[in-house]
Parts: sequence; structure tokens; C-alpha cells
Amino acid sequence: MKRPIPSVQTIKNILENRIPQPIMQHIPSSVMLLLFSIENELHLLFTKRAEHLAHQPGDISFPGGRKEKNETPLETALRETQEELGILPEQITILGKTDFMLTTSGALIMPFVGYVSNITIEEISFNKDEVAEIFTVPLSFFRRTQPEVHFLYLSPFTEDTFPYDRIAGGKNYPFVRPKIPELFYQYKQYTIWGITAQIAHHAVCLFFQEEDKK
Repeated sequence: MKRPIPSVQTIKNILENRIPQPIMQHIPSSVMLLLFSIENELHLLFTKRAEHLAHQPGDISFPGGRKEKNETPLETALRETQEELGILPEQITILGKTDFMLTTSGALIMPFVGYVSNITIEEISFNKDEVAEIFTVPLSFFRRTQPEVHFLYLSPFTEDTFPYDRIAGGKNYPFVRPKIPELFYQYKQYTIWGITAQIAHHAVCLFFQEEDKK
């Protein structure tokens, strides 16, 4: 049986209210940017990942991780925050979310911003199986400090079965060599870099955008 071809109106109806998504497969993930008021100044909380972890051991990060089952992005961020830091969802006032990030490894990371006012940093009992230590950085540091920018170049790597014979130029095809800017902040003994630095930089720029208009 021949299937009917959709009309222009049908295609319009499908597309006009659709929210665009990445075409390639991605891994839905979320992180939580936690704000604390310390000595009358807002600070961002960071974690240092445990050294024995297989993924990014020792790196500085925000609490977060991959989506599980039918979670919403916010549910993922809240669950991961509770698992890593012991901070309950009801202890966090969600202020909103920043722009999401699609990484070269296929993760789609949705950052949320939350404010914690009923516990102090010293009262946080973090999960030492995942987190080696926690620390905070005042927003003013990011305001006055420009990140270092270093570039990571990616080269094409293919399997032996890659069908070069089916593309123009074969093995001499001029594949694009992506140039990825990697941001670095040095705060005391902590190096904040990579995706965490990108998310922090973007978030702080948003936080100060009203001030920048004056």
C-alpha cells in the first residue's frame, strides 16, 4: 500500500510549534549552580571530584550528572545534588536556568541555578565516594577575572571500515579540524577549566548583564 505524501499544511503544522533539538544522539545531563551568601557576598559552590572515579577524576565541577529514566532536567540536577552533597531539594530555591551546552562527547548539559540560605558550607556533609572536597568562589572573582583561553584541536579518526571510496577525495578529503576554546580560571589552589569554566563564565555574564547595561 502506497503511503500518502504529507501536504505543505501538514508539514507546517508539525514544525511551527516544535522546539528544535540536536539532530545527533546526545546524553541528557544536568548540573546545579548553587549560590550561597557568605559575608554578604554571593558565592558559587564547586566540588572536586574524587581521585578514584573513572570519569574526570580530580576535576573541579558542579554537582550534576546524567538523566535517569523519565526524570526532567531539573529532577536530575536536584537528585545529583542530593546524592553528592546531601542537600535536599526543599533546601534549594530554584532561580532559573542558563543556556544549555552540547559537548563534543555528546552530552547535552542543562545548568540550573539555585540559592541555598538555610545551611552553611560547613554544615554540608558531602558524599566522599564521589566528592573529595568542596569550596566556594565569590562571584566578584569571576567579575574581575578574565579566563585564560587555550585551544584544543581535534583531528579526525576513523575505523578501518570507513568508506573513503564513497566520498570525494577519499583519504585526502579535507576534514575540518575543530578548534575548541578551553577556558581556565585559577582560584587559589584550584584550577577551574573545561566545561565547568564555560558554564560558570556564561552564568556570571548573565548574572551581571543588568549591571553592564548601566
